Amino acid sequence: MRKAWRWAAVIVVAMGLGVGAASGYAFSQDADRRLPDGLTVGGLAVGGLGAEEAIAEVRARAEALAGARVSLGGGTQSEGAGKEAADGAFALRELGMSVEVSEAVRDFEKYRDAGWWTKGKIKRQLKPSYPAVVTWNEETFADQAEARWASGAETAPKNAVRTINERDEVVYTPEVAGTALDTAALFEEVKRRAPRSLADVGGAADGSVRALGVGLPLVKIVPEVTVASLREEGLARKIVEFTTAFTTSGEGRSHNVTAAALALNDTLLKPGDEFSYGDIVAKAEKAYGYKEAPVIVKGKLTPGIGGGICQVSSTLYNAIIRASGIEIVERRNHSLPVSYLPVGLDATFADGYIDFRFRNATGKLLLIKTVVEGKKLTVKLFGTMDERVRYDLSTEQVKVLEPKLSYVRDEGVALGGTKVLEQGAAGVVIDTYRLKYVDGKLTARDKLNRSTYRAQNQVLAVNPADPRLAPPEGKGAPSPSPDGDGGKGTPVEPV
Repeated sequence: MRKAWRWAAVIVVAMGLGVGAASGYAFSQDADRRLPDGLTVGGLAVGGLGAEEAIAEVRARAEALAGARVSLGGGTQSEGAGKEAADGAFALRELGMSVEVSEAVRDFEKYRDAGWWTKGKIKRQLKPSYPAVVTWNEETFADQAEARWASGAETAPKNAVRTINERDEVVYTPEVAGTALDTAALFEEVKRRAPRSLADVGGAADGSVRALGVGLPLVKIVPEVTVASLREEGLARKIVEFTTAFTTSGEGRSHNVTAAALALNDTLLKPGDEFSYGDIVAKAEKAYGYKEAPVIVKGKLTPGIGGGICQVSSTLYNAIIRASGIEIVERRNHSLPVSYLPVGLDATFADGYIDFRFRNATGKLLLIKTVVEGKKLTVKLFGTMDERVRYDLSTEQVKVLEPKLSYVRDEGVALGGTKVLEQGAAGVVIDTYRLKYVDGKLTARDKLNRSTYRAQNQVLAVNPADPRLAPPEGKGAPSPSPDGDGGKGTPVEPV
């Protein structure tokens, strides 16, 4: 009886062990075969797939999503074709895109590698939906887009140009806007067109990736110089011109006039700029040099270097005083009248002594142009001035300065006789007025300046016994400086 009971017990235990082993084996086989139904990763359904198969598919899809290419065209391009595929396209990963599926892969690997006795528990812990996290590095995108596409999208802007034609008309050539790649807009467009889920791209069995046909968004580049900005500068028209002639001048003086005029041409003064004729004189000397021509020294015409340059300063002066909004800073008349202008209307220059200076107070640009033609010099001013306004000039003689008479000894002259050595001439004091006309009517008469032209003394030679001679100076009396100014030198006026 005991023996029968023992055998019954052994059979029961064996049957229990067999049933348990068979159940565990069956469970483990089922778990290895598939993930829970309905499970997704980044929108891709992987439920029912084995863990290893799901991992491979998720990774392939993530690679395919980041490998989609951006180009100027469409179509499908193999990622194996390299960086230059799809019309020189870049893969999205090269443009700063990344796809993160590590959470799903980690859980699937954990499920795959678990023993049969823990698989059931892990399977119940799997999420029904895992994310595929897409991130972008906008700085990387901008750098790559600029390097790749900017040159093809850019056109250089062209500035507006202002010229003055042969009829003294101010002519404008309009600006042309340029273009540049709008990387911010392109970034948004690529993100909008890029695949957003793992279901949008091919998987492990698909060896190609999609190319995104993206047009390049452009932004307009406005040139620095526009017609509007040029007009605002104020060179609206020719406002004044004035002409003097040097038809009787010799070769040296003609050269000097032309040299100074060339140096003055195209001088542009900004609002508030002060003009110095000394700068023009130095510029002309450096560029062209000066030749011998008459100059004024101690009130007398004498051969010298640079004669003629004062005709340019005087012609410029006459243009300036016929324009609005220009302030004379320094102006002096010649010590003697000049042949090319009436008294009271000249402006001299003496290096180191006298300059001709004025300030542009018009609030706009002022352009000075010169023309030398047929031994005539013309100075033209371009700027802004009320077209209803014009200026004229008038002069009044204030005083006549009588010449002095002096005598010098000459044994060759008979007693009581005379010989003219220097013909004297009276000097004169002149006031100059500027007359303002508006719509042809005189509205103002303002004194512009006072000019004094020295008298030229008459010198006569007489016999040494002539009583008209002054007695000799006493011994020890100081003799005048030959320069007449204490030995400091004498201004040379290059008329």
